[in-house]
Amino acid sequence: MAFNSDYIDVAARLREFKEKHPDGSLQTVSIEFREIGGQTIVLYTAAAYRSPDDERPGIAMASEPFPGKTNFTRDSEVMNAETSAWGRAILAADGSIVTKKIASAQEVANRSGQTWDPPKGPAPKAGSDW
Repeated sequence: MAFNSDYIDVAARLREFKEKHPDGSLQTVSIEFREIGGQTIVLYTAAAYRSPDDERPGIAMASEPFPGKTNFTRDSEVMNAETSAWGRAILAADGSIVTKKIASAQEVANRSGQTWDPPKGPAPKAGSDW
């Protein structure tokens, strides 16, 4: 599936964030299950700290329906919400990471029920504090 070039996948956001903030980290703030309009959702809140003493980390939330509505989201609802929240928190923490759209390519694919073919390139280093 082809995506608009305005989308930057979360893996690319992670790499750029780590390059710019080598002592930074992504941390879980909370994971909640809530009922909204008769639908259970997973609500994930993440924080992107640029440094260990960052007093104003980027904080963002993302939600996923539970159970997931597609084969791509079912059984991975928390992981999908986590990835989405991380991508948003990174943008909130570092406005210099340029993207016109907050939603990641993965989110768009998950909602449409289509597969997402990630861009080729080096993966984030194993053993990082992510």
